[in-house]
Amino acid sequence: MTMEMENMKKIKTVFNVVDATDDKPARMNLYGFIGSSASLWGTDAQDITTKGVTKSLDEIEGDTLDVHINSTGGDAFEGIGIYNALKQSDKTINVYIDALAASAASVIAMAGDTIFMPKNAQMMVHHAATFEYGNVQDFEQAIKMLNKMDNSLIASYESRFKGTSQELTDLLDAETFLNADEAVAFGFADKILDYSDDDDKDEDKEQNNIKSSLFAKYGDNKIVANANDPEPVEPINKPTNLADRLANLIAKEGN
Repeated sequence: MTMEMENMKKIKTVFNVVDATDDKPARMNLYGFIGSSASLWGTDAQDITTKGVTKSLDEIEGDTLDVHINSTGGDAFEGIGIYNALKQSDKTINVYIDALAASAASVIAMAGDTIFMPKNAQMMVHHAATFEYGNVQDFEQAIKMLNKMDNSLIASYESRFKGTSQELTDLLDAETFLNADEAVAFGFADKILDYSDDDDKDEDKEQNNIKSSLFAKYGDNKIVANANDPEPVEPINKPTNLADRLANLIAKEGN
């Protein structure tokens, strides 16, 4: 999480709305930190907040809104608030993942009636995280808060996820980065931009193969091969810490 927070500092936050034209719907850009970036980093950057998004939704004319996202995430509560604001809108919401929708930004993406991802875009999902300082009681309270936040995040993902509860938990455990094909396979995206469909291919089988391949990479012994696969996918033991997990993945990629 430290690397993610450091990366947030480097991304200029942009929150603005481009009015609709005769041939294009209104566009909302959500680039950078989700939440009060100014108070967090001491900058003058625009904030991407529930309040700002709600105000913009009230002012946007037209029945359709294109929401463009490029963000490493930020405040989970603001992510959920923006998600709910978009879901409660009477507009058709098209979400475009311009490069990355990670953490809280991935929650916002779930609000799209249709979610588009270019082939080179990514999405990252993980469990709720926080910083804490204090005694045992402080940490016990933080754990309770994180467990409740996890339930809220899971509820947001479950509205679209194609798979079992255990599969979703495994993805969150691994802090998984999904490419466009993987995101579509799991229901986190609907359409891949600039992707030529082959009418002869079995899309369901291809998506099942994508899932099996992903879980073979990130999963644990609970993951088994898809019934349609000719050969079982050999499970791997999930490392108990991030350093071991990264070493495992690096070793696997080198094979």
